[in-house]
Amino acid sequence: MKDLSLDSVIPLANKTPRQELEDIAEYQGQEEAFFVMDVGDLMDKYATWSDVFPEIKPYYAVKCNDSTIVLKALAALGANFDCASKGEIARVLSLGVTPDRIIFANPVKQQTHIKFAAKVGVDLMTFDNAPELYKIKEYNPSAKLVLRLVADSNDSQCMAMGLKFGARPNEAASLLRLAVSLDLEIVGVSFHVGSGNRDLNAYSRALSNCRN
Repeated sequence: MKDLSLDSVIPLANKTPRQELEDIAEYQGQEEAFFVMDVGDLMDKYATWSDVFPEIKPYYAVKCNDSTIVLKALAALGANFDCASKGEIARVLSLGVTPDRIIFANPVKQQTHIKFAAKVGVDLMTFDNAPELYKIKEYNPSAKLVLRLVADSNDSQCMAMGLKFGARPNEAASLLRLAVSLDLEIVGVSFHVGSGNRDLNAYSRALSNCRN
């Protein structure tokens, strides 16, 4: 019986993926849920991104799928990583990824997690509120900050995600002034329109807010 409880690579030999799955389901007594991925397809998609957007380095959201195989493949390809917690940062660093390839993309971070990020050299991080700036000033004053703006989408599978986090455009100026007064470094602006978004205009609106 194949052990699917841990990350594993199963050579398909002369079988199709469907045949392999049917074999596992019928003969091997697999009771735990598992997912199947094609590492080659992942590599092809990354190559497509690199061809279309050669100057833009993607940050893979570890929360999306933290399979060791997925993370190792993306690390080898040169991708950067979006981590939302101390645990995710530690996981990515354990694969040999350097701290400068990680963004701590959680606008409301625990104090201990900010201190951990500072200790291991992960300085790039997001914020969307004033209390977060004061925390960062105290626990990682050398951080490089990205202001997250709220983004609206009329057609997203996760409708609330674009509105769950992010500063309103009319709040941005005061937050940036506060950051400057605290002698914190701002290096960029970000947004998230929600997973599975199909409203292309949501990106245009969000980019317009970033420019403004």
